[in-house]
Amino acid sequence: MNMSYFKAPVLAWKKVKRLLLLSFLVTTNNVFANDLTVDSVSLSEAIQRTLANNPQLTAFKYKQKRLDGELATAGLKPEYNVSAELENFAGTGDVSGFSDAELTLSISSVVELGDKVNSRKLYVNAQQQAIAVEKRIQTLDILGEVAARYIDVLTLQQIMLVNENAEKLARETYQTVSKKVRVGSAPSSEQKRADAALATARLKTLTISKQLEASVRKLAIMWGEQSPQFSRVSGDLFALPKTISLEYIMAQLSQSPHILAYAEQSRIQQAQLQSINAQSHANITWSAGVKRLEGSNETALVAGISVPLFTSDRNRGSYQSQKAKLDEVEQQRKASERAIYSQLATFYAAQEEARLTVETLQTSIIPPQESALSLVQKAYSDGRFSYLELVSVQKELIEMQYALIFAASEVHKQSASIESLSGIPLISSGNTESQLSSFIEN
Repeated sequence: MNMSYFKAPVLAWKKVKRLLLLSFLVTTNNVFANDLTVDSVSLSEAIQRTLANNPQLTAFKYKQKRLDGELATAGLKPEYNVSAELENFAGTGDVSGFSDAELTLSISSVVELGDKVNSRKLYVNAQQQAIAVEKRIQTLDILGEVAARYIDVLTLQQIMLVNENAEKLARETYQTVSKKVRVGSAPSSEQKRADAALATARLKTLTISKQLEASVRKLAIMWGEQSPQFSRVSGDLFALPKTISLEYIMAQLSQSPHILAYAEQSRIQQAQLQSINAQSHANITWSAGVKRLEGSNETALVAGISVPLFTSDRNRGSYQSQKAKLDEVEQQRKASERAIYSQLATFYAAQEEARLTVETLQTSIIPPQESALSLVQKAYSDGRFSYLELVSVQKELIEMQYALIFAASEVHKQSASIESLSGIPLISSGNTESQLSSFIEN
């Protein structure tokens, strides 16, 4: 958003602070309300609604059901087969009829060696764990987008408050200039300029109102609400997230879902490697039954076994290929870890820079600008300063007020990016983190 777009006649910063205090008493950690027609929603409410109504997250439930079915199949032992075989009948000569026929009834199955059942179940279990981590990554990414859109709405609300008061001040300035023109202490051109400034402020208020409406819609669509039942969000843009050192974030990075995803991929590859090892152990096919000898009117037992040869040699290539995949995943993990370190360092530096900007503007820049404006306003009323000088000081202060809003917004957005990448809650409340954990587990 371009700061120059919001240049407008000034308002006293103390007036703004009083209005902001009244408008943002509710913090982002409010408990979710069941009534969906409320005028505003908090961040935790937006998160809970998104968790309950986002189809991308709902899809994981069906992925889990699919793997549950595969796990049930993987635990099955080899089936039993029943066979019947009739010999020496309907031929020629002595075997032209059934008098010398031989009927064999048998049952057969396979004895799996090498713990193949457990290796199959281990592979499916590894996939289930990987799905859980994938779900957490997807959830954090979506909630990061929710937080970004929520911050956009909160930022525009602040801008609206500033511009509404700027419009009010422009109206007061126009009235003051009009009085000076009537008594002849100011040229009529100043009145026209003040009139144009007031019209500009009105236009900007209307434009920001449209932007705010669009921003609210973008937030509501995250949980499928095409016609938002709220018109604003609750929260304090200047209540900055808690400060956590970069060293602490890096130390906790091993628990980041983006890193854990590679650990789960390694488990999958290891399970496949174990399955290949299990396949190196030959299965024994056995059969047993009874034979009826019609010619001698006797019966006999039959039995047999079958064992394939050289199965370990046939699996050697598959083993080498799978081992290479496992080593490849480990190298990918190391590369990803370094990339995440770099991203986090960038996000953290941007956050700290914006935080410093907020603190400096609040303590060292805006207060002197307020004092300067008061002096210039009085001097203009006394006829010692020109209209141009008054407008110049007004613009300087209003630019600083917008700079403060954008810097505070940047702190929140960078914190949301850090939280999404590391999994460490910075802008989410403890209640939200509990909701998230429960959602991932279910």
